[in-house]
Amino acid sequence: MGLTKDYLRFEHSGSCGCVASTNGELVAIDPNTVAVASNEYLNFYNVRTAEKTGELIHTQKAVTCVRPCVGKPLLGVGYGDGSARLYDRQAEDSEPIVFTGHKKAVNCLDFSSDGLFICHRRKGRNHSSLGHSGRARHLKFVRGDQFLMSSSKDGLIKFWSLASQTCFYTLFEHRSEVYSMSLLRDETILVTASTELELMVFELSWKSGEVVNSTSTDAPDKAQDLANMANRYVSAKYRGRLIRQSKGRALQLTASPDEKLLVCVGADKVADVYRVFSEAESSKRLVKKLKTAKRKAGESSSTISEEEISKDVTIILTRISDISLPAKIKCFQFVDFLKTQDDKTLYRAFALLTTNTVHSLKLELEQDSNGFSHALNSNLDMMGHRDDIRSLSVSSSNNLVTSVGGNEVIVWSTHSLRPTLKMSDETLKDIVSVSFAPGDNYLLCGTKNGDLGLFEISSADLVETRKAHTGAIWTVMNTPDNKGFITASADKTVKFWSFIAVTEGTRQRLSIRESRVLELPDEALAACLSPDGKFLVVGLLNNTASVYFVDTLKFFISLYGHSLPVTCVDISPDSKLCVTGSVDKSVKIWGLDFGDCHKSFHAHDDTVSSVLFIPGEETLFWSAGKDGKIKQWDPIKFKHVQTLDRHFAEIRALAQFDSGAVMFSASHDKSIRCWERTEEMLILEEEEQVEREAEYEKRLADEEDVVPGEEQEAEAGVAASKTSSSIASAENIIEAVDIVRNERVQREADDKHEPHPLIGAYRSKSLDHFIVDVIAKCRPTELERALLMVPLSYVNDILSSLSSCARAHYKVEFITNVALYLIRLHLSHIIVSTEALGVIERLKTELPAGIDDLRDITALNLSALRLFAAEFEDKDGVKMFDQIAAGLDEKTAKKKNKARKAVIRTLV
Repeated sequence: MGLTKDYLRFEHSGSCGCVASTNGELVAIDPNTVAVASNEYLNFYNVRTAEKTGELIHTQKAVTCVRPCVGKPLLGVGYGDGSARLYDRQAEDSEPIVFTGHKKAVNCLDFSSDGLFICHRRKGRNHSSLGHSGRARHLKFVRGDQFLMSSSKDGLIKFWSLASQTCFYTLFEHRSEVYSMSLLRDETILVTASTELELMVFELSWKSGEVVNSTSTDAPDKAQDLANMANRYVSAKYRGRLIRQSKGRALQLTASPDEKLLVCVGADKVADVYRVFSEAESSKRLVKKLKTAKRKAGESSSTISEEEISKDVTIILTRISDISLPAKIKCFQFVDFLKTQDDKTLYRAFALLTTNTVHSLKLELEQDSNGFSHALNSNLDMMGHRDDIRSLSVSSSNNLVTSVGGNEVIVWSTHSLRPTLKMSDETLKDIVSVSFAPGDNYLLCGTKNGDLGLFEISSADLVETRKAHTGAIWTVMNTPDNKGFITASADKTVKFWSFIAVTEGTRQRLSIRESRVLELPDEALAACLSPDGKFLVVGLLNNTASVYFVDTLKFFISLYGHSLPVTCVDISPDSKLCVTGSVDKSVKIWGLDFGDCHKSFHAHDDTVSSVLFIPGEETLFWSAGKDGKIKQWDPIKFKHVQTLDRHFAEIRALAQFDSGAVMFSASHDKSIRCWERTEEMLILEEEEQVEREAEYEKRLADEEDVVPGEEQEAEAGVAASKTSSSIASAENIIEAVDIVRNERVQREADDKHEPHPLIGAYRSKSLDHFIVDVIAKCRPTELERALLMVPLSYVNDILSSLSSCARAHYKVEFITNVALYLIRLHLSHIIVSTEALGVIERLKTELPAGIDDLRDITALNLSALRLFAAEFEDKDGVKMFDQIAAGLDEKTAKKKNKARKAVIRTLV
């Protein structure tokens, strides 16, 4: 057996550059602070100072939606793995409450008025709503949390009763996907947004026990009466359509805190603004429209219809203006603050743009004339790139890392991962390559159109530009002696440049001068110089990599074997090996002595975008691909060492420290991630075992559970997904029942039998208590799923133990919930089973008796406490806790007044 080789593990240590995910959301925390979904992070930014103030991260899955709880410091966050987490903003160190029940990403969340958590097609943790055939896009609690409204991509809006867990009413009027909805005027006006160019408006009449006539002046027709008779809660009446100016589908509807403004966000740079009128204002508008119609009718000698005029939807709300921003708007959120000056109302709002930034807006509404204006307060443009990051470079001092994308160059601190400098110039567009010049005070940048720029970091100015090539400059790399650099371009040339010092006025600065040109047989996609300065390797579009001597520029060997173009090359620190990556998804290791291929790996599931050797005694290299993964390889033993997969999109570039201890990666998800080498040993055999176990658990979780006697497409189901922990919980319950069965047999055979060690570990009073204790150890969010996976043959034993513990007043409330769930789950088998008859009869008598006894004990204790409190109050002549409550109320009022004054000062 050969000796095993140990490696050091690299771990993720930080991220920067991504202000907001393209498919993320934002919520306003206060007038200056916003929480934004940024890949797997939920970042908190102070938009006024353009600083990051905090972050939340508890999983590696992307954040898909965020919702705050009104009146409480709670924040609901949905993730791409189907889980949702509930955070307490005031308790920073507390662990979140986790809800797991979905197999795909959570699309929408909502809070009830009392803080009950609701997420995509699910409420609380009791059941899930499956009535939509498409993805749910919006959820809303209505009428004091009695009902739930949901819109979906199937074009339906459904009304759900939370008491009966059923859908009692459906709106079928939409012909396309419904993305958002908004309830106005005490939940009597419903506005919906879909892929159509118009918003639909409905009037809702909520009923209380009996059918109530619609508030609309338009008499309902017979078909509408039949539709409204289907339920006794609500009736909906179509009022009309509102045209919008934004192009594409309508993604979001959001109302201002006072419900005077409604903003519709579309797939465009423009958001439509609508004025919502109160009932009194609507009545005045109706009277005004009637007068205008009568005047026009008198002039034209025609008759007017009052009913037709009252149908005009602009009486309720009308479009008054729009909000135009520099890029497409992804999400719009009003701040829960408004200020009135004379007849003007001021609003604050945040807009999330698809260009990786957030804008803070100041909105102004003139109520009498419906005049509207908006202005930009601040933005987070400094925190990241507007376009994809195409290249990275680390300074020789390892203190700075620079990234380029679009027309921008941003310099980041490697210690804090915060931006220190942002540079751009109109003459340099579409920058695709970058490198620090020797001394770290200048940056060399290559563009897609062949321009070469020299930025001075101290002054943040572009000091020199050259038309270096006629095609894109894909590589800029310093020579090993730091006296010059090379550029490889799509114009089939590689150029050598030298650094010179020039005098401008009273100071000297760095300049560049072309020295040599190498003609290539095809377009160059990548180039690399060997550390000893002997070889130049160029990756070409013709599926090969050519090796040249640097001193004479003569052709040495051709590295052929890839079936598609070579996109990246790198040479080992000892200048003996070369590694190439290609569009054919493979990575090949070559020897530079004879040009032979040592090994070929199928490295990635998509194009290999970057390869990079790690400096040090061990010969290792990195490969990154468009599949979003970074892999480490051993080119000597031909082993895959480890995989780093925190990115959510294709990886564009890699860079590292001179020591190789820290590595940076840039991706299409706009993020720059830092990876640090740890002291933790990584053994390949153990890693392979962990991967096999993870694959096995994933296979188990993907298997569907069949619920006896239950429809597969029911409207309500178990709100918990199968996970490795829920599988382990089910196995623990099964094991506990088996232990109890064996214990009973062995105790009958031997009076001196020693109990099972697990029974002693749980400190259970009896065997029945032991089963209940094991079930109680399950997580509340996974209990129903674990019980669902327990076979039917074990149910009778569990129910029998529950009955015995109920008689002993042990965890009666918990026992009742478990018993009712198991009976409901296996009802079709229990009613025909003779063995279960006795167990059900015992439960029928012992469960109610146990509950009544517990209720009596609780009532007696409560009465005794009240009597004790009354005696204490009569004795001392004071009310208990009144002084404490009064003091707390006074302190709370002072804090609220102080906070309100501080907010007004900042806004004014």
